[in-house]
Amino acid sequence: MNKLIIKALIFFLFSVTSSFSQNFASSFGFSGGWVEDGFGVNLSYNYHFNRFSYFQFGVFGGLSEEEFRGERIPYNIFSFQPAYYRKIFSNNSRKPITLYGGVGGILGFEVINGGNNQLDSGALLTAESQFIFGGFAGIELEYAFSDNLSLALKAQEHYHPTSDIVELYPWLLRVRSNKFS
Repeated sequence: MNKLIIKALIFFLFSVTSSFSQNFASSFGFSGGWVEDGFGVNLSYNYHFNRFSYFQFGVFGGLSEEEFRGERIPYNIFSFQPAYYRKIFSNNSRKPITLYGGVGGILGFEVINGGNNQLDSGALLTAESQFIFGGFAGIELEYAFSDNLSLALKAQEHYHPTSDIVELYPWLLRVRSNKFS
């Protein structure tokens, strides 16, 4: 009787392990591209629940400039961006193209004019470097070269209600990601 219980337990453990391993995958991504009046970089980690959805944890840095009365005012945004993405479309071919849609939060810091509130002309800025928060919506169009390499185009619209410079902040990035199970 004990051998039967042990065999059943071993069978159960292996069957549970194999079913969990089919649903788990991770990927890392690095992307760089255009943001409003500048350039942005994003590093991300994706935790895939299954073939249809994943959580993304990203760190974003954007370097931009705003023009005011002939002067260029640099501002930088650095943020942490947790998000949830869900598959919208897939063509189911050997090299699939997949479209994902997602929403997420933003928590970060905005640096205006390097932290200096005085411009070269002597004018004073009323905007301050500060913590920002908000949310974003985005899409990712992914082309899989193999199980371990894909190329994606990513577009997001950020909303920063606490920003002194820019509330809506669009950006388009090209992404490369390596997946592993």
